[in-house]
Amino acid sequence: MGPQDITVRFFASLKDVFRQKDAGLSSDQASTVQDALDRVCTTRERRRGVFTESGALQPELLVLVNGRNIVFLEDLATPLHGGDVVAVFPPVKGG
Repeated sequence: MGPQDITVRFFASLKDVFRQKDAGLSSDQASTVQDALDRVCTTRERRRGVFTESGALQPELLVLVNGRNIVFLEDLATPLHGGDVVAVFPPVKGG
């Protein structure tokens, strides 16, 4: 991937849902986290893994941009730039 690319990285069970570890987008395809997630949620199963029925982010997901939680940035409206990495983590379970 080049410097103008944005990487969306999936962890744990989301790798199974998306059937891949990473998805690459060009920076002109995704100007915000919302854009990037909309672009990678290409099936109903993927969409349900990331968004609620109303279109909000699943509350138990942790989404980071370059290691920073989007809750402390601009949430789904967080702007993206070439070279950014969006990491999506499902809830951690276990003991």
